[in-house]
Amino acid sequence: MPLSILARLRDGRYDAGGTRQDQPEWPPHPARVFCALVASVTGEQDWEALRWLEAAGDPQVWASPVFTSRRREGFVVTNITATKPTSQHQLGRTAQTKIRLSAEPGDGEFAFVWPDASPQPATLQTLTNLARRVPYLGRSTSPVTLRVQDETPLMRAEWATLKPAQLGEPDTLALRVPYPGYTERLRQIFAEGRRSWEANRTTPYSYPKPAPVEPPAVSPFDEMLIFGFEAGSVKPTGEMLLTVTDRLRAAVLDRIGTDVPPEVSGHGADTSTHVGYLALPNVGNRHADGRLLGVAVAVPRELRRQAYARLWGALVERPLQRLTLRRDQVLKVEYLPSTALTRGLQAERWTAAGRGGSRTWVTATPIMLDRYLKKSKGDAGVMKEVERSLVRAGLPEPVECEFSPAAMLKGALHRPRRDTMPGHRPSKPIVHVRVTFDRPVIGPVLAGSMRYTGLGLFVPAAEVS
Repeated sequence: MPLSILARLRDGRYDAGGTRQDQPEWPPHPARVFCALVASVTGEQDWEALRWLEAAGDPQVWASPVFTSRRREGFVVTNITATKPTSQHQLGRTAQTKIRLSAEPGDGEFAFVWPDASPQPATLQTLTNLARRVPYLGRSTSPVTLRVQDETPLMRAEWATLKPAQLGEPDTLALRVPYPGYTERLRQIFAEGRRSWEANRTTPYSYPKPAPVEPPAVSPFDEMLIFGFEAGSVKPTGEMLLTVTDRLRAAVLDRIGTDVPPEVSGHGADTSTHVGYLALPNVGNRHADGRLLGVAVAVPRELRRQAYARLWGALVERPLQRLTLRRDQVLKVEYLPSTALTRGLQAERWTAAGRGGSRTWVTATPIMLDRYLKKSKGDAGVMKEVERSLVRAGLPEPVECEFSPAAMLKGALHRPRRDTMPGHRPSKPIVHVRVTFDRPVIGPVLAGSMRYTGLGLFVPAAEVS
C-alpha cells in the first residue's frame, strides 16, 4: 500500500533558499516536509508516527520541473549595536541587506510518494492529522495545504518524477531526506538551540530516462486539398458519395486537359499510390447525419513535382468552384484555409497529424475488400483480408481488428447506393472496420479496393465524440 503526501501552495509560490545562494530551492526537499510535520507535533503518538516515516525510505518527488525564480531584497534591522548606526528607525542599531529567493512553479501542487510504504491505520491517521496542522512550507510567507493518502496520486501532465538515483546512474539533484534517527537528532539539536540544517543528509536523485518512443507511421498521403460546399446549401446525402467523388475526379481531369499525369488519373499507376478523390461525411459526433460536408483530394507523398504543379493549378490557382452532378444539379464548392473550415472539413480531423497520429481508426465510409472470399473462411478470413488491405495500402499491419456489416460510427455510410457503383467494377464484400495499430499512424487512412474513389476512409477514434 503506497503512501503519498500531496501539497498545494496556496499562493502558488514557494519561499525557501536553495543550496546555491543565487537559486531558490525547487522542488521542495523531502526533509522540508518532514521538518514541517515535526513543528506540528503535539504528543508522543505524533513522534511515533514520524519515527515510522523516517524509516520508510527515500520518497519519490512528483513536481513540475519548470519554475520561475523570484528575487526580493530589503533591509533588516539586526540586534548588533554600533557607534555608527545604519538604521534610521532603531537608534544605535545596524541594518543589513536581506535577499529572499522564491520559486513560482508551473504547477503549484506537488507530491511526495512512497510506493512501497504500508502504514498501519493508526499511523496513517496520525500523519493525516499532523499534515492538516502544517501552515506553511519553507518560510512563513509560503502557506501550504498538506494532505496524506494511502494511494498513489494521479500523475499530472505538468509533473515529472524524481526518483532516488541507482548505482551507476547520473544524479541530477541532491535532495535532503529524512533517515532513521532523524527525529531524535532534530529534537536534540532543538534542545541545544542549534539549527536543523546541522542534521542534514542528502540523497542523489535523478529523472528516469524516458522510454524510447517509436516514431509514428505515416500514410502514403501527406496533404489534403479540401473544398467545402456552399454555406447554407442542402448537402448531399452519404449515399451519393461515389457520384460526388466520380464528378470530382472528372472535374480535375477535365481542368488539367491533355497529358494528365498517371498519378492523377490513376491510369498506368497501378504499382504506386496515386491521387485519391474523397467526400467527407459528417460522422462520429452527436449531430452526425452522414451528409457530405465537402470534398477532398488526397495528395500522395511521392507525387512528382510536375504532377503536383498541374494538380495545384487545376484546383487552387484556377479555383474549382462547382461540381456538376447532373444537368440540373450543381454543387458549389470553395477552397478555404484550414482556419476557415468547420471541424469536419479540417485536415486534422482526418489525419491526427497535430497530435502525432492515432493508434485506433474507424471507417467513416465502408471498406470494399480487395478480393472475394470463400464462405468457408468465415470471420477470420474477413479480418485477415482487412489486414492485407491495410498493408497493401501502405499502412502497418494492425494488432487488433474488428468488423461489422453495419456502420460503427454515428452517421457513417452503411452502403453506397447500388446505382452509384461503377459498372465496370465487380462488387466485392463491403464491411465497416475498427483497427488498432502498434504505434500511432498519421493519416489520412485509406484502404480497400475503392480507396481512391471514397470508400475505405477512416477517422481517428480519438476524434469521435
